[in-house]
Amino acid sequence: MSEQGAARGWYAVWLLGLLYIVAFVDRMILGLLVEPIKADLGLSDTQISLLIGLAFALFYAVIGVPLGAVADRAHRRNIIVLTALVWSACTFASGLANGFAMLCLLRIGVAIGEAALTPGALSLISDLMPPRRRARAASLYMAMGALGATGAYLLGGLVIRALGDVQQIGLPLLGMVKPWQAVFFAVSLPALVLALAMLTVREPPRLSPPRPGVALSWAWLKPAHRPLFHLFLGSGVGQIIVLGLAAWGPTYLVRSFGWSVGQAGVAIGLTSMTGAISGMLLVPRLVEAWVARGRADALPLTLVLGLLTGAPLIIAAALAPTPELYLAAFGLGMFCLMGTGVLPLVAVQWAAPGEQRGEFSAVAVLMNSSLSMSVGPTAIAMIAAAFGGPQHLAAGIVVVAAICGPLAAALVLHSRRGVARLQSEITQAG
Repeated sequence: MSEQGAARGWYAVWLLGLLYIVAFVDRMILGLLVEPIKADLGLSDTQISLLIGLAFALFYAVIGVPLGAVADRAHRRNIIVLTALVWSACTFASGLANGFAMLCLLRIGVAIGEAALTPGALSLISDLMPPRRRARAASLYMAMGALGATGAYLLGGLVIRALGDVQQIGLPLLGMVKPWQAVFFAVSLPALVLALAMLTVREPPRLSPPRPGVALSWAWLKPAHRPLFHLFLGSGVGQIIVLGLAAWGPTYLVRSFGWSVGQAGVAIGLTSMTGAISGMLLVPRLVEAWVARGRADALPLTLVLGLLTGAPLIIAAALAPTPELYLAAFGLGMFCLMGTGVLPLVAVQWAAPGEQRGEFSAVAVLMNSSLSMSVGPTAIAMIAAAFGGPQHLAAGIVVVAAICGPLAAALVLHSRRGVARLQSEITQAG
């Protein structure tokens, strides 16, 4: 690849990463606004958990895999631009919601819009970058998504702290709005800007010719590729812990330690950003180095280690007697769980057929994100309710981490030899 071609490739990776940051901000910001939305719209914890989790994840999953198959055949850049405009509009309109039903429909719209991004982006990265750079480019893209997931709390917390006790804000054309509404309006705009900027990215030629037709290949369920499916599934079970914490982490600080929403957002944002981003950038490089030294199963083994270390750290956080100890254990847990959570998408770059990477990426996202979003927030809320109500979030966190950590590790360990074999076959094929 020429120097100019490499520069264009990295430009596209950074632009896609910025769009992924915005996607995660728009996806996760609801977790910071739990208390004011509950108060204004009269929602319960269970309804909030469904908005954060199942309502988003179900449609994200249903539409994501077909869109991944489309990304293996159609103009990927244009798909990304159009769907970014959809989720931007739905995020903006979320600030106008007047009840659970309307907010639920708009969350579904955000999910449908975002579902095309990662399959299309990773398919583009595969054709824009040479093989030796793909894992690094994919991990950079995923790390920028984590920056958005954690930055949502930091940005929202800073806005809420800056507003202080302000009850309403006057905005042009919109009139007087509540602070939580203004946050939705503000975070919706970057997706619009970046969608237009994506028009400067050229659609690259495909290194692997697309298959004819538009049907799913289902290759990830066939015996030859089933180890990758097991890896995706195991990682998704582990990410139930992460998405549960993402939904309830700020609220836990508010309820358990009496922090303000603004304080909790900034603290959770900074802590998870530090742990998650450093883990997602460092772990893939460690795996690359381990593979280079002859350990073909380094990727699944590293994922297992992350799960078995991260889950106990999250349990320790939930049992911590002070907010400082909670944040310390939480940050270390995010380093382990989110740092290794990027590995399924690295596995797609290394071990999935080139002409089907969009579909494999969509399945990885389905298992890694949609499963966790469906189960994590609601499971923690329901377990807390079973232990006595909203003040028992710690019990929900402990139970979810204690079950999901070991179960996820067992599933990933089962895939170890098969993933190593697939990776070796792709490497030998060039």
